[in-house]
Amino acid sequence: MLIQPEAVEYLVSRGNGVEECKNILKELGEKPFILSIDMVRSFFERKEERKEEEGREEVRIEAEKIRKERLKILRDVTGNSTCEGTLEDFVKLFRNRFEKLSGFLRKRQEMKNAVPIKKALRSSEEIATIGIVKDVVSTSNGLFVEIEDEEESIRVYVPKNVDSLIVHDEVLGIVGKRKGEMFIARSIVRPEIPVERRKNFSSEEIYVAFLSDLHVGSKSFLEKEWDAFLEWIKGKKGNERQKSVAEKVKYIVISGDNIEGVGIYPGQEKDLMVEDLYEQYELLAEKLSEIPSEIKILMQPGNHDAVRPALPQPAFEKEIKDLFSHLNITFIGNPCYMEIEGVLTLAYHGQSIQDFATCLPNMNQNQPTKIMKEMLKRRHMAPIYGGISSLAPEKEDYMVIDVVPDIFVTGHVHVTAIEQYRNVLLINASAWQSQTDYQKMMNFMPDPAKAVVVNLRNLIPSVIQFA
Repeated sequence: MLIQPEAVEYLVSRGNGVEECKNILKELGEKPFILSIDMVRSFFERKEERKEEEGREEVRIEAEKIRKERLKILRDVTGNSTCEGTLEDFVKLFRNRFEKLSGFLRKRQEMKNAVPIKKALRSSEEIATIGIVKDVVSTSNGLFVEIEDEEESIRVYVPKNVDSLIVHDEVLGIVGKRKGEMFIARSIVRPEIPVERRKNFSSEEIYVAFLSDLHVGSKSFLEKEWDAFLEWIKGKKGNERQKSVAEKVKYIVISGDNIEGVGIYPGQEKDLMVEDLYEQYELLAEKLSEIPSEIKILMQPGNHDAVRPALPQPAFEKEIKDLFSHLNITFIGNPCYMEIEGVLTLAYHGQSIQDFATCLPNMNQNQPTKIMKEMLKRRHMAPIYGGISSLAPEKEDYMVIDVVPDIFVTGHVHVTAIEQYRNVLLINASAWQSQTDYQKMMNFMPDPAKAVVVNLRNLIPSVIQFA
């Protein structure tokens, strides 16, 4: 039997070439005279389609269970962390990221025939390839970008009219043509989320209140405004419409920075009302105890909380959880996929919003939903390694947005923002802290003391202000 050289290269580039070749021939049944690259590609496309269909069926079965259980934590790093911080761990992390995101890219029409960089370097025709960004240098006319895959790297010139929003370590597709030792990009292709997708809704009119950045223990904690929120959630404050909504709030999601913490930034001690970390959590438990017990609270850590600073962050350890044992709280990691009354929600504190704001032109941390769109386009919440947000080298990249949520919620930048992007509801939840001197220095412009409330029956959000 003959096999085309391109088919050999393709099989070798994917690994386990001999075994995969046997699988292809087994599926074909009648052995061909020539095993062509088209046959090989068709096999892998069918394999991906079957895998995708199996994945959809698994999600459907899981969703049925979730509707019965009403709340289900689908995935976070809690209890699954295996990293030791070795070089090999980092290699596994970036390989996993590349495999996941290049898989999404290959489903895009422009990338169906993408070839490894090694082959792109030898081609004189227009060609598509996929790589992870190793370096970006900005010029007045465009970007010089170096991308790499597992075998090779290539320098790419990206004219300004093609793309100007490329960041380190994102995985992208490039369509273009080699010119000398350089590749000239005609277009940049990202994993992106689908334009159209069917949203999930609750069968009942049930509300979720999204909060973030309580910073209990800080002198800047908004005590009066928090008390007003408690009065509302207990049905004692607000107009008739607001009181009606409060009755139907069954979940509260707190997206990190629950306490002020200790030693988070220079000179923080002068901003502390409570100087002991555990006393801050005790005070937080006291404040949350006033929320009606039938409301489920989902508490996520942030960079001010007592967990490891590197992303992804696991849920709190037992000694912290025990302080809240008398309350109706489920502790989740950061980020966390969960399904609430059938609605798929991705909660993430949002540390990397600052990385995007620093690296991308015309991006501002005070406009977080604009940056959240960039995360969805890249299907990654924190691609930039070595920035403000540190990354833990887990074997699996938990920061990849491999399932498109109905609601994507962040916090961190103390801004209230709501937007829709491709049928995903984007929320940056408000803070409960007035501006500190440090935040002023960091150009944080707070919009505090607001609750974003979402009706899960129609996914319509509203904002209730307590200032």
